[in-house]
Amino acid sequence: MTASFHTSSILCKALFFAFFAFWILPNEEVVAASNSGITRHYYFDIQMQNVTRLCHTKSLVTVNGQFPGPRIVAREGDRLVIKVVNHVSNNITIHWHGIRQLQSGWADGPAYVTQCPIQTGQTYVYNFTITGQRGTLLWHAHISWLRATVYGPIIILPKLNVPYPFTKPYKEVPIIFGEWFNADTEAIISQALQTGGGPNVSDAYTINGLPGPLYNCSVKDTFRLIVKPGKTYLLRLINAALNDELFFSIANHTLTIVDADAVYIKPFNTKTLLITPGQTTNVLLKTKSHAPNATFLMAARPYFTGQGTFDNSTTTGILQYESLSSSLSSANNHPLFRPNLPSLNNTSFAAKFSKKFRSLATTQFPANVPKNVDKHFFFTVGLGTSPCPKNHTCQGPNGSMFAASINNISFALPTTALLQSHFFGQSNGVYATNFPSSPIIPFNYTGTPPNNTLVINGTKVVVLPFNTSVELVMQDTSILGAESHPLHLHGFNFFVIGQGSGNYNPTKDPAKFNLIDPVERNTIGVPSGLRVETGASDTRIFRSFAPRNTKALCRIVESISCRYKILEHVYAGIETGIWVWGQVRGREMGASVLALAFTLYTLVLLPELAVANQAGITRHYKFDIKLYNVTRLCHTRSIVAVNGQFPGPRIIAREGDRVVVKVVNHVQNNVTLHWHGIRQLQSGWADGPAYVTQCPIQTGQTYVYNFTITGQRGTLFWHAHISWLRVTVYGPIVILPKRHTTYPFPEPHKEVPIIFGEWFNADPEAIITQALQTGAGPNVSDAYTINGLPGPLYNCSANDTFKLKVKPGKTYLLRLINAALNDELFFSIANHSLTIVDVDAVYVKPFKTNVLLITPGQTTNVLLETKPQFPGATFLMAARPYATGQGTFDNSTTAGILEYESPSNSSVSNQNKKLKLFKPTLPKLNDTAFASNFSKKLRSLANAQFPANVPKTINRQFFFTVGLGTQPCPKNQTCQGPSNTTKFAASVNNVSFVMPTTALLQAHFFQQSNGVYNTTFPTKPLIPFNYTGTPPNNTNVSNGTNVVVLPFNTSVELVMQDTSILGAESHPLHLHGFNFFAVGQGFGNYNPNKDPANFNLVDPVERNTIGVPSGGWVAIRFFADNPGVWFMHCHLEVHTSWGLKMAWVVLDGKLPNQKLPPPPSDLPKC
Repeated sequence: MTASFHTSSILCKALFFAFFAFWILPNEEVVAASNSGITRHYYFDIQMQNVTRLCHTKSLVTVNGQFPGPRIVAREGDRLVIKVVNHVSNNITIHWHGIRQLQSGWADGPAYVTQCPIQTGQTYVYNFTITGQRGTLLWHAHISWLRATVYGPIIILPKLNVPYPFTKPYKEVPIIFGEWFNADTEAIISQALQTGGGPNVSDAYTINGLPGPLYNCSVKDTFRLIVKPGKTYLLRLINAALNDELFFSIANHTLTIVDADAVYIKPFNTKTLLITPGQTTNVLLKTKSHAPNATFLMAARPYFTGQGTFDNSTTTGILQYESLSSSLSSANNHPLFRPNLPSLNNTSFAAKFSKKFRSLATTQFPANVPKNVDKHFFFTVGLGTSPCPKNHTCQGPNGSMFAASINNISFALPTTALLQSHFFGQSNGVYATNFPSSPIIPFNYTGTPPNNTLVINGTKVVVLPFNTSVELVMQDTSILGAESHPLHLHGFNFFVIGQGSGNYNPTKDPAKFNLIDPVERNTIGVPSGLRVETGASDTRIFRSFAPRNTKALCRIVESISCRYKILEHVYAGIETGIWVWGQVRGREMGASVLALAFTLYTLVLLPELAVANQAGITRHYKFDIKLYNVTRLCHTRSIVAVNGQFPGPRIIAREGDRVVVKVVNHVQNNVTLHWHGIRQLQSGWADGPAYVTQCPIQTGQTYVYNFTITGQRGTLFWHAHISWLRVTVYGPIVILPKRHTTYPFPEPHKEVPIIFGEWFNADPEAIITQALQTGAGPNVSDAYTINGLPGPLYNCSANDTFKLKVKPGKTYLLRLINAALNDELFFSIANHSLTIVDVDAVYVKPFKTNVLLITPGQTTNVLLETKPQFPGATFLMAARPYATGQGTFDNSTTAGILEYESPSNSSVSNQNKKLKLFKPTLPKLNDTAFASNFSKKLRSLANAQFPANVPKTINRQFFFTVGLGTQPCPKNQTCQGPSNTTKFAASVNNVSFVMPTTALLQAHFFQQSNGVYNTTFPTKPLIPFNYTGTPPNNTNVSNGTNVVVLPFNTSVELVMQDTSILGAESHPLHLHGFNFFAVGQGFGNYNPNKDPANFNLVDPVERNTIGVPSGGWVAIRFFADNPGVWFMHCHLEVHTSWGLKMAWVVLDGKLPNQKLPPPPSDLPKC
C-alpha cells in the first residue's frame, strides 16, 4: 500500500494550520500513517508564496505554498520517496535532519556535500528508509539561508502495534520554532558576506509560523493550542530557527521530556526547556484536571552567549482550555498567565538542563556506547577573523571580516559535491584529507585569546576506515568571546558522554565520562566557554552506492564567497567513511563578492581591483531582479533593482575573460539585460535587447548571459533593455587589461566608477505608458544623480551626496558612465583638469579638458591629478544637461564633492565644514559649438599595439535621417502631441520601428522571418528634402519592422543626418554588436560630393555610441564581422520609445568562427 499525499490535500490542511487553532494529530492514526514498513510518497513543489507577518508582506520560498512546510508522517521502518520540483530562481536542496540515511547518503541533502543543488526547473527524488528511529525530526533547505522559510516536521511513529515507552498521549501536536525576517534573508547574508560584518537579526521568532501577540501588528497571528482538561498531550517541539537557541515554557504547566532527536530518554519533569537549532524534543503536557478560568501563555525567547547582536524578543502562543474555545472573546476575558523564563545568558541553567538527558539504556532500547576507541579527535570550535580585502572597508572586528572555524580551518565549500568526488575517485582538486585531529597550535582556549585571530581556509576532511569507533572532544574558544555552538553531525547519532567548563583535561576528565546511559543525539550544544565529549554510535551498517540517475551529477560552477560569521555550524557526515569536518561558509556569486552599493555617502575607492587578477578566466555573477525601497528627495518608492542595489553591482573582469551572469526575475515586470558595448562575438544570444536578440525573462524565470570580452579594455556598463526599466537597473562593467599588461597612460593610484543617472519621484513605467497613450512628451526626471545620489543642490538631499576623498599628489582614474535615461550631460570638477584617456572601452590620444560632454550610453575614462598639497578647500563636481530639442527637460544640476584627505589629526568631516567650497563653470545648456569641438578632439591611438582598422574600401553605403515626426491621433481620441490630432513619433529614414512579438534573432536563425520582419529597410530617404531647413508639410512617419541584411564582413559606411522636422536635436545613436569609427561630422545637410574629402581615415575615434550633432550629421564606418541581429537606436529612451530604432541582420560567414551558434537551452520564450 502506498500513502500518496497530494498538493491539494496539503494546501487544504495548511489553511487550518495558519489560523488560531493548530491541527491536532490524533494519536491512534496520526493521519494516514497507519501501516508498517510501507512506501510513502510526497510531492514537494518549491514555489514562491506571499506571506504577511508584522503587517509586512513578502514573497517567500516555500514548499507547496505553506509556511511552515508540510508534515512528513511515517513509521519506523517505512520508506520515504519525496519528489522535489524547483520552481523558484534559487538553487535548492533539502536535508532530512537527523535521518540516519543508512546506505542512502545521496539523499542526505547538504549542497555540495552529498549533492549538487536542484536548479530552477529541475527535479530530484529523495529516497530513504527510516531505520531504528522513532520520535520527531525535521526537514529543511540546506543551501544558503533558505531554511529560514523552507522547513517542516518529520513525525516518526513507532512500528504498528508497538507502544510508546511512556503514557499514551491523547493527542499529538507539532510545535515548530522559527524566525521571521521582514527583509530578504538572502540579501541579508549577501550583505554580511560583502562587508564582513555580522548579519542583521530577525524581526521576530515564531511558533508554527506565527509571531504571537507580544509583537506589533501580530495579535491575530497567534498560535493557539486548544486542549481538554485531564488529558495528556505529546508536544513535538522543533527548533527550526536560523540562528538562535531558545528557552521554552508554558505558564503554570509542567513538561515531561521523553524523547530528544528521535531517541527515547529517561523521562524527567521541567518547567522550562532549552532547545538549540536543529534539535527536537518530545514532551508530555498533562493538562489540569478541571478547566481553569484562565488562559496560559507559552513563550520562547533566546539563550544568547555571544558578543554580537541578536533578536532579543519573545514569541508566544496561547494554551486555551476547550471550555473557553467556543468564544474567543470569552477566552480573552479570563486572566492570562505568563511563564518565567531564565535570563538570556543563563549558561548555568543550560549546562544543568543538558546533563539531565539520559538514554533509556534498556534491553529494548540499549545505549550502544563505544567502549574501546580507535580514533581520538580534539576539535576547537569558535569564531575568528579573515583579513579585509585590500582597499576594502570591512565591518568585522577591527576592520577585519568575521570567520568561523574548526581547529582553525574555515571550511571552503567545493563546486563539486564531495560525495561524488569520493565515490568516483575524483577527489584531486576537490578536497584534501589532512584535516588536523587536534589544534595545530595549542593555546589557552577559554582564557586570554591569542593575538592572531586569523583562520585558515581549506576544503579538508577526515577519512575513517569502516566501523571505526571515534571519540571527539569539541572545545569552545574565547577568541572572539565564548559562545555556545549547536553542532550537528549528518548521517550518525552520537552519545554525549561528558561535558565541562574551561579547557578539556585529557588526563583527568575522561574518568568522569558516562559510558552507561549517555544521551544519544544528532545535534549538541557545545557550551559557552565549555567543552563536550562525544562517542560515535555503532557505524557498522554503512555502504555507499552510485546514483542510477546521472542527472544528479554536477552541472554548475559557482565561485566561493568570502568567509563570514555564520551561526549555523555544521558537521557534514557522509556515509562512505568520509567526515567533512568544518564550518560551512556562505556561497555567493562573484557579483555579490565584488559589488559595493553606490548609495553610501562616500564611495569606497577601487584599488587596482586586485580581485580580478587572472587572465582568461570565467567569472560568475548572480543578478536577482527584485523590488527595493529607495528614498531620494525625501520621497520613497519601490524600484526594480539588481541584488537590492541602486545603482547595481559592478561587473569586473579582464580582457579575454568569460563572464557568466545568471539573472533571476523576481518582479512582475518582464526584464532583459544588455551589456552595453560588449562586442558579443559569436554570442549574440547574450546581447539582451527585448524582442531583438531574446524574448524577455518573465516573472519567476531565469536566464544565463554568457559572453567573452574580446579586444576591449576600459569601462562599459550594463542596463535593462525593455521599456524604461533601465532608469534604475544599471551598473558598471570594469574591464582591466590582460594580466601583466599595463595601461598606455600613467598608472593611477586608485580607480573610481562614477555613474550619472536620473531620479523620478513617480514610477517611470507609468510615465512612459501615459505618454504613449496621450501622444505627449513624457514628464521629465526630478533630479540627476551621481552614483545614485542627487547631491546638495536639490531640496532634501544634502545627506545624499557622493563624496570622493582623495590624497594630494596622486592620480585617480575616474570611470565615467552616462546611464541617464534621456539627457546628455556636461561634467566638470571645480579647479581641476581632467585628462581623457579612453572612451567606450577604447584608448584615445590623451587630452586635457576642464569640461567634458557625455551622452547617454557613452563611457569616458579620465585621469584626475590632485593638487600636490592639501588645498584648504573642497571642490564641487557637477553635471547638468546639454539640451538642444524644443521639448521640456530636467534643467537641474547634480553635484558631488571632491574632498582632500586632511593633513591634521582632526577629522576630515569637521575640517571640511570650515573649508571654502569651489564650484565649476559649465557651458550653456545648448552650447552646440562646445559639443562639436569637444567631440572632434577624440582620436584613436592608432599605433602598432592599438591600431585603428578603419575600413578604407566600402562595400555598402547608407544615408539615414534621424529625428522626430508625428503619427495621427487615433479616431475619437484627443492627443497631446504637436497638435491635438497628432502624437509624437520618431524614425530612421521616416520608418518608425515597430517591435515584434517574436525575437528577431530567433526568427532569423530558424528562418522563420515571415510575418516577423521584412528586409526592405530603405538605404536612404525615399523622399529627399531639406533636412535641416524648412520642414516638409507632411510630418507623419511610416511604421514597420524593417531591417537591413548584410553579408558577413561587409564594409559599411553610414551617414546619419539630423532633421529639423520638429526642431533640430542631438541624437546619441548606439549600435549593438560592433564598434565603429566616427570618420566625419558637420553641420547642415551632408554633401556626398564634398564632405568625404574631409573624412579622417587615419585615427578616427572608435566608439559604440555617437552623438548625431543637432542640425548636423555624422559619418561612421565598420566591418559587419559579427553574425546575428543587431539593434541600432537613439539612446534617449523617449526617442527609442517613439520608434527611432532599426536593426541590422548580419549573415554567417564561411568559417566556423564566423557563424552564430545555436541558442542556449534556457533562452526565454515569448
